[in-house]
Amino acid sequence: MFKFPKSRKTFTTCFICQACGHEFRREVKRIYVHMPAIDDEKKGGHSPYIIPERIACPKCQAIDQYEFGSQTKGHLSLTLMAAIINGGELAPGHPVKLLTFSLYDGTPMHPLDAIAFYRAKVEKNPSDLLTRMRYGNTLRSIGWLDHAEEQYQAVLAAAPDNLEAWLSMASLHMSRKHVVKAKKALMEIVKRAPQSKDPQWQEYFSQSQAYLDGIWPMEDLTPDSLLLHTQVTPKKPQRKKRH
Repeated sequence: MFKFPKSRKTFTTCFICQACGHEFRREVKRIYVHMPAIDDEKKGGHSPYIIPERIACPKCQAIDQYEFGSQTKGHLSLTLMAAIINGGELAPGHPVKLLTFSLYDGTPMHPLDAIAFYRAKVEKNPSDLLTRMRYGNTLRSIGWLDHAEEQYQAVLAAAPDNLEAWLSMASLHMSRKHVVKAKKALMEIVKRAPQSKDPQWQEYFSQSQAYLDGIWPMEDLTPDSLLLHTQVTPKKPQRKKRH
């Protein structure tokens, strides 16, 4: 009888550094599987597996230059098989998430391609704040938090009342365990929301106040939680995330 893998808080991952060949292990909190890339990888495309954090080799310090060890590949294949058999779902809280990343209009696109897409648009029109926000959100989706922060700061410099940018900044601060800075960002939302032109300003206001009042735990305000909260309604077995 087939047995589904148990849900875990982290995924033990074996990495092989492509720069120096060093093999090392790391516990990762999340691995996204971009479902359309499952077949693309066999044709030389991007890997379907996306870890939303920077992975540095402990020996040579090369960043994000790795491949998975054979044991990890086997575990991921088994997990993917279990999810497909179960209608595209794993146990709640499982670190592996099956998704289809997409652009804001729903066009499926691997996040690395989306980064190149938005970067080109921002370089062509630096004052396009909406595209800059989407660029920042895409960077955030794969854990490039420092680069995402640069985009959010640029948005806020031009539009201080941009509530989405303030909430994104709060989530970045929480990912670094800077609670005081996160609360300051939320207080900016509470202060600026009533005068904002954002049609969802009341939702931003109430959510931010709930975090500040302790109704919702600050620890839940992370880049990951924002992404999972805003995903598009799925058609099993895939789920979409908009950048």
